Amino acid sequence: MKKIILFIICTQLITISQELKLFGVAQPGNAIIGKADNISQVMLNDKILQFDKNGYFTFGFDRDAKGTHLLKIKYTNGKSEIKRFDLPGREYEIQKITSTKQEFTGPPPEELPRIEREREIMRNARRKIGIIDTAYFSSGFMLPIKNAKITGVFGSQRIINEVPQNIHNGIDYAAPTGTDVFAMADGLVQLAGDNFYYNGNFVLIDHGQGLSSIYLHLNKLSVATGEFVTKGQKIGEVGTTGRSTGPHLHLGVNWYNNKIDPNSLIGIGL
Repeated sequence: MKKIILFIICTQLITISQELKLFGVAQPGNAIIGKADNISQVMLNDKILQFDKNGYFTFGFDRDAKGTHLLKIKYTNGKSEIKRFDLPGREYEIQKITSTKQEFTGPPPEELPRIEREREIMRNARRKIGIIDTAYFSSGFMLPIKNAKITGVFGSQRIINEVPQNIHNGIDYAAPTGTDVFAMADGLVQLAGDNFYYNGNFVLIDHGQGLSSIYLHLNKLSVATGEFVTKGQKIGEVGTTGRSTGPHLHLGVNWYNNKIDPNSLIGIGL
């Protein structure tokens, strides 16, 4: 069993049996893609997972996930198997800042009603994610931007004036305004947002089975709410709208409410 666990942790493509394949690395902040034939049920711990007609399913571990997690698969022939994931620890960057700059302070009071309205719009859009059981993500994943410099990594945290701030739940790519931004995988645009206080112009894409990606601070949008997009399709252009200090793309990924490191998916070919 220990050899199997180490193999799961250390390899990109995990082939466990002739029936089941898992793509990804089991650690905090990562998503795993699974595929098997003739599935009747898939569970992660006590949560029943969706799977589509081609046998694709997915699950993810939040940034601070710990402990042992059990993947349970039942097949139509009556057989079943259980795979165990013992998550290793993961360290994240910590940045300490002492500053009184406006960019590091809270929003002005007059903006709070607007911010709350926009949060409710986001909550409503995210409530729809998880309804679609088709694995649109089976198209695989790609970088949403070309030739960009990474300026912010997943899981890092700023401590400003000795006060811990929100965790950075994505990757920042610095690029000139107008640089094309592409969908990282097939999916349905659940929300194409216009000039939100924090997000600016942005696109929220539902990749099916609770997996979603979001692209923030865009200068222009190239898609609309309700539109289906394909991997590599242009969805907008880099900008510095919303709560942003310079032109860049913020890419975030969620599996339901779990925050996922986009790097755990990018480059996976299914």
